[in-house]
Amino acid sequence: MLDRSEGEAARGDGATLANNGVNPVTNQRVLDTKYVPKVLAIMMTAGFYDESGLWAYTAGLPAKTGVGGGIVAVVPGRMAIVGFSPRVNEAGNSVRAMKAIEYISDQLGVNIFGSGR
Repeated sequence: MLDRSEGEAARGDGATLANNGVNPVTNQRVLDTKYVPKVLAIMMTAGFYDESGLWAYTAGLPAKTGVGGGIVAVVPGRMAIVGFSPRVNEAGNSVRAMKAIEYISDQLGVNIFGSGR
């Protein structure tokens, strides 16, 4: 089961990236602005292991997944979306968390490439 502090960390890290490197709770800069686009680009291209390209198309959000079932996705300038479900697919990505974040991305219209559906 996801430890509460791990979930909070994922949410905080994602929100900080969405807020251009400033923690929205403490209002402290924790990452220099110049590094945020680099981190988001790496998340977009490598954050889902072998499924990064498919994720980029279907959800259209920079994200990082963990083999324990957690996913943190970033909507730059707006928010983080965090999902967790322990069942992972062959690539090590949470099946339910992926579907949930794809759905939220689609419903909010935040896929940076347009709808992936």
